Amino acid sequence: MDEELDILTEGGPQPHEITKRRLLVWMTAFVVIAAAAGFVFGSAGFGSGILIGGILAFANFFWLDRSTRAIFDNAYAGVMPSLLAVRYILRYVALGAALWLIYATGVVPVVAVIIGLSAFALAVVADGMYSIFNNIFGRKS
Repeated sequence: MDEELDILTEGGPQPHEITKRRLLVWMTAFVVIAAAAGFVFGSAGFGSGILIGGILAFANFFWLDRSTRAIFDNAYAGVMPSLLAVRYILRYVALGAALWLIYATGVVPVVAVIIGLSAFALAVVADGMYSIFNNIFGRKS
């Protein structure tokens, strides 16, 4: 059975890596477009807030990826991932603290930061739509 797994893992990028790359591209596109619109139609503070929110969205994405990968790797190995689950939840606390700090200082509009943070959710929706339409109208396999 190990030989089958080696065959599956050799070669080009795996589907989850392709999807991860696509999500990062979608997120980047949304943050750049929203920040440009914020600078043009809003103010420098609003555009900067969207960029800060986008940076937080990328940090959230990589933290989520690393945490879930560690949890599943340990679960597969038969280890109880209790401390890793705490790290998974801790990212919400960290994001909440960052948002509170931005709100409390008023350095940039918190609404703009939340718009930037939403890049992850928008990327997931856009990638889902892409996958649906690619399967309907794209290649038949």
